[in-house]
Amino acid sequence: MKTTIAATTALLLTACSGGLKVVESDLQHHHWNLAAINGVAVNAELNSDLEIGEHFTINGMAGCNRFFGSATLEQNRLQADPLASTKMACDPEAQKVETAVLQTLSEGATVNNEGRQLELVGEQYTLTYQLADRMN
Repeated sequence: MKTTIAATTALLLTACSGGLKVVESDLQHHHWNLAAINGVAVNAELNSDLEIGEHFTINGMAGCNRFFGSATLEQNRLQADPLASTKMACDPEAQKVETAVLQTLSEGATVNNEGRQLELVGEQYTLTYQLADRMN
């Protein structure tokens, strides 16, 4: 009985650690368009997006400013290193989106990846991205 429990535990731990690697490969080399914040649709004309490249370099449009930097993925949590961004003034609608995106990436967020939909669940905001047809 103890052997069965130990073997089952080992298999579960292996599956969990293997699952994290699948998430990494599913996220890299993709272009994601922001669709919603906290379940509320985002104006598509803002073109808010996120690209995750090799070695988890990240870049995109937050609201009205471009951002770039790197991130880590540990235990299904995406955490951006300090991000650099342009510093243009935003209109109020774009500023709300920008604040949600930059705050969520900087503070870290739990990743839920369901193929063509990526959800980043942070402390205050849940960002829902849709996979673009191709990375620009």
